[in-house]
Amino acid sequence: MPQSHSRWALLRRVHLPPALGGTVALVRLLPRVSRVKTAWGVAGILAVSVLPVAVAVATGLLIGAVPNALHDGLSSPAGRHMLALLAATGVLVVLQQSLPPLVSALGDTLGRDAERFLQQETLGAVGRPDRLDHLLDPGVLAALQVVRGLGVTDNGRPGQAVAALVYVLPAWLRALTGAAVLLAFHWWLGLLWLVAWPLAVHFMQREYFRVGALAFGQSAALQEAEYLRDLALTSGPAKELRLWGMLEWLTSRFENRWRTAMEPVWRERRPRARTVAATTGMLGAVNVLSYGLLAWAAVHHDLGLAGLAVFTQALALANNYTAFDDQNAQLAFAAAAVPPVLALRDHASGREPQETPASPDGPRLRKAAPAPAGAIRCHGVALRYPGAERDALRRLDLTIPVGRSLAIVGDNGAGKSSIVKLLCALHEPTAGRIEVDGQDLGDLDVQEWRRHISVLFQDFARYHLSIADNITLGAPHRADDRDLLHRAAERAGILPLIESLSHGWDTVVSPEYSHGTDLSGGQWQRVALARALFAAQAGAQVLILDEPTAALDIRAEAEIYDRFLELTDSLTTVLISHRFSTVRRVDRIVVLDQGEVIEEGSHDDLMALGGKYARMFTVQAERFSDDDLPPPAPARVSLTATENDAEARRA
Repeated sequence: MPQSHSRWALLRRVHLPPALGGTVALVRLLPRVSRVKTAWGVAGILAVSVLPVAVAVATGLLIGAVPNALHDGLSSPAGRHMLALLAATGVLVVLQQSLPPLVSALGDTLGRDAERFLQQETLGAVGRPDRLDHLLDPGVLAALQVVRGLGVTDNGRPGQAVAALVYVLPAWLRALTGAAVLLAFHWWLGLLWLVAWPLAVHFMQREYFRVGALAFGQSAALQEAEYLRDLALTSGPAKELRLWGMLEWLTSRFENRWRTAMEPVWRERRPRARTVAATTGMLGAVNVLSYGLLAWAAVHHDLGLAGLAVFTQALALANNYTAFDDQNAQLAFAAAAVPPVLALRDHASGREPQETPASPDGPRLRKAAPAPAGAIRCHGVALRYPGAERDALRRLDLTIPVGRSLAIVGDNGAGKSSIVKLLCALHEPTAGRIEVDGQDLGDLDVQEWRRHISVLFQDFARYHLSIADNITLGAPHRADDRDLLHRAAERAGILPLIESLSHGWDTVVSPEYSHGTDLSGGQWQRVALARALFAAQAGAQVLILDEPTAALDIRAEAEIYDRFLELTDSLTTVLISHRFSTVRRVDRIVVLDQGEVIEEGSHDDLMALGGKYARMFTVQAERFSDDDLPPPAPARVSLTATENDAEARRA
C-alpha cells in the first residue's frame, strides 16, 4: 500500500452515485445472496404493486355497474355482472391485504442475508491478504465500521436498505401504474404525473443521500465516541474508572465527541426549505389541476361514474411515491453504504473495482517454502508502517543461523518486534530483502513458510475458548494429539493449574461464561508459551519468543529460563527480552538501536566491547543485585561478623 495513502483515499476512489445508483448496486447484489429469495421477492413486489391498481379498476367498474344492477335486478345480466365484479374485487382486496406482510417478511429475511453476505465477503477479504498493512489503514478501518453496523445510523446498513426496497419499490411502481392509468383520461395529464413524481423522489432522495455521504465523513469522530462508550461498558478498564472517578469525565467526553460527529448530520437531515417548498408546490399544483379536470369532466357528463371512480383512485395511487418517509431515507442511505462496502472488499482483496486482469507487474508466483536449512538473512531491510512518519527499521543487516539461538536487545521502540513481524511475513519490507537459504522470502508461499514458524508475541491473543483450544490453536491440524498438548502445557509450567480446574482442559478461560475462569497475566503468558511450544512440537523449526516472561514473577521467570536450553533444543530460536540474565545464555546477541544493528557477538564479546550492551547489562545487574538480596537471617541463628564476612567472600 502506498505510504501516501490518506484517511479517506479508499472512499474517495468510490464514485458515490445518486440514490438510484445505490439502489441498482443493491439490486445487482441480491441474486448473489440468494437467487430463490430474490426471485420470490421480485414476484412479490410485482404482485403488491399491481394489486392496488387492479383493486382500483375493479372497484371503479363495480361502482359503475351498481346502478344498472339495481335497476334490472340481481338476476339480470347487469346484476350477475355486478356480482362477478364484487367477487373479483373481494378476492383482489384479500390478496392486497395478505401479500404485503409476507413480502415484507421476505424482505427482512433477504436483508439479513444480504448483510451477512457482505460481512462474510468483506471480512473474508480483509482476512485473506497475507500482510497486515491494510489493517493499519485508517480509511479501511473507517469503512469497516459500515460492515460491523457501527455507522451513524442503522438506516445506513444494507440489511435495512433491502427491507426498505421491498416497501419503496411497490410504492414507486404503484405511482407509475396510477400515472399510466391517467393516460386514458388525458394523455398529457398522465405524462405530467410520470414526470412529476420521479422529480419529487429525485430531489428528496438527493437530500437524504447528502446526509448519508456526510455521515461517512464523520467516521473518525464516531470511532472515538464508540471507543469511549466501550470503555464504560467493558470490564477491563472498570477498576481504573472507579478508582480515579473517571466515569463523569468519560460520559462528558463521549457526549462531546458524539455531538461533534452528529450535529452536521442532524443539520443536513433537515431538508432544505427551498427543496421542500418547490417539491410540495409542484405536486400541489399538479393535484389541483388533476382533481379540477376530473370534477369538470364529471359535471359536464364527459366522464361516467365508473370512469370517475377509476381515475380518482388512479390519481390517489399516482400520489403514492413515498419520497418523504423513513423507508426512502433507508433506501437512499444504501447509495452511501453498499458501494463503499463492495469497494472495501475489492480493495482488501488487492484489486480495484472493475480493474482489468493482473498486469505483468501483478502478484508474484509463490514458490514452495521448505524448512530453512542454512540461514535466514536480512539485507538492508527497512520497514515503515502505513501512515507512519518514520521507519521502524532502516538498513537492517542480520543473519540468523539455523539451529542456533539469537537474542535481540535494545531500547523500547528500537524495532525488535518489527523484526518478528517481518520474519512472520506479516509485512513486506519497504526496502531491502529477507532471504531464506538464498531465496527471497517474498517469493515463497506465505502459508507454507508460516508452518515452519512458532511465535510467542509480546501482545499475544487471549482467546475466550477452552484452555485446550488456546494451546492447540498453535497447530490446529494436531489439535487431537493429547500427548502433544500435555507435553506443551507441562513444558510451559501451566499443567498443574489445568489439572486443578474443575473442568480441566475444557475450562473456558473467561469469567463471562458459565463454569469459566479468569487467569492472571502470568498464567495467560504460560498459556501463550504453551501454544508456541505446541506449534514447535508439531513441526515448526523456528521459535520466536518476544518477551516470553514479561508477565511472570521473578521466581517463575527463573524457572522458565533455567529450562531455556531444554525448551529450545534443536530449534532455531530468536529471543527478544529485556532480562539480560536470560539473554546471556544464547549463542549470539545483537543490539538494535533506531532500527539498525549496532553491536553483535556473544555476551562476553559484548561486555568486553564496553558499548551499549555492556552499559545496559551493568545497569540492570546493579539494580537486581540491590533489589533481590535475601533478607538478613534472624539474630538467634545469624553468623558472627567474622563468619558472615567469610561466607560473603566464599559466595
